[in-house]
Amino acid sequence: MLEKPWKPAPETQLSRRTKRNCDNGHVSVIVINYNYEKYVTDCLNLIVAQTRDSLSLIVIDDNSRKDDSVEKIMEWMAENKERFVPVLYLRNVISQGSSASRKAAIQHCPSKTVFIMDADNKVMLTAIAMLCACSQRSGTESVYSQFGEIGHRVRVGVADLWDVKRVCKNNCVDIMTMITEPPWVAIAGLSYIEEGQEDHDFWLKFIDKGIDGGLPPEIPCHYRVHDVSRTATKDYNPHCDLRGIMRCRHSERPAASENL
Repeated sequence: MLEKPWKPAPETQLSRRTKRNCDNGHVSVIVINYNYEKYVTDCLNLIVAQTRDSLSLIVIDDNSRKDDSVEKIMEWMAENKERFVPVLYLRNVISQGSSASRKAAIQHCPSKTVFIMDADNKVMLTAIAMLCACSQRSGTESVYSQFGEIGHRVRVGVADLWDVKRVCKNNCVDIMTMITEPPWVAIAGLSYIEEGQEDHDFWLKFIDKGIDGGLPPEIPCHYRVHDVSRTATKDYNPHCDLRGIMRCRHSERPAASENL
């Protein structure tokens, strides 16, 4: 990976490989932290207790400076490192944003399958097993999830069975997903969009490439809505520049940006 001055490679804070063997069901769990001291320990405790046995854990901190989450993660990893095949803790020298952080973490994954989540969210103890089972049943190489919203707003999310028209019109699928290497390579991973909507763009690239996503019948994940987040702001309306960006990026599907 070529390091750029404005985008330096993350620093390794902790790296440990155990004697656990990888199997065909090996999944790398990627956790993005950004000033989530209040939630990160709960998040990691749910990952370490997953019923799926063969797991790797890669945590990347996006240069948190407002709390002590960095120290909390270090302490937690030191205590729980034997649970995972390898455990890796990375930290951005400069804040890069969620998309760049996820891409950087994936470059360090030892498995062909990854599960992505943010440190303020939660998963059921059977979440990884549920998503793996769905992938096997459906034959899809990417599996997203319906989620329950927690925090500022409590309700069931808006994800549904994969429908191209619906995904094009609305940002209804979260990035909290399990994905294998082939589709990730095909869409070139996540892209940075200055005004946000990287998650929506991610799934629109699936549609551009003719790739489907699978959805398990359970609700394995919980997404935290913060009172200052865009999703919690009823009057949030992306400006014309963002609409134009999305139309240009997905010009063959104009419906993808009409309702942004």
